[in-house]
Amino acid sequence: MQERSREGALMEFQGDITDAVMRQITDALLDQIADEFFTKTQELIVEKGITDQGTLLKSGMIIRFPMEKHVIYTASYAGAIEWGSRPHRPPVEPLIDWSERKLGVHGKDARRAGWAIALKIAREGTEPRPFIRPALQFLKRNFKPKF
Repeated sequence: MQERSREGALMEFQGDITDAVMRQITDALLDQIADEFFTKTQELIVEKGITDQGTLLKSGMIIRFPMEKHVIYTASYAGAIEWGSRPHRPPVEPLIDWSERKLGVHGKDARRAGWAIALKIAREGTEPRPFIRPALQFLKRNFKPKF
């Protein structure tokens, strides 16, 4: 009788180890998925020329909890980049500055370009320039766990 209870206790102990090992393996896989997904989002931002001063790139991070990973971008405009935006009135000064950096225009030409962009956004909104959804699709097709 006592031998059986030892066997039962041993089986229960082995079950606990198996569950712990499985959680550890699963958590490691989730880390790999989050790392590859984050890396692909960063690559797409650069490849698509979405970055200007690096604010969107620098705002990206992985938040890790046991068995739970979150890839987030905290730049206030990240959602508008991914999904586009409805018509709205953007601040003009950042668009003037952007025109100087990206278009190489200065003075009155930069002001004209900044205002033209602002008016277009006010009329039409912005087109999506997705970097998250394509990264997810890429991951679905190409993820290979590393053990």
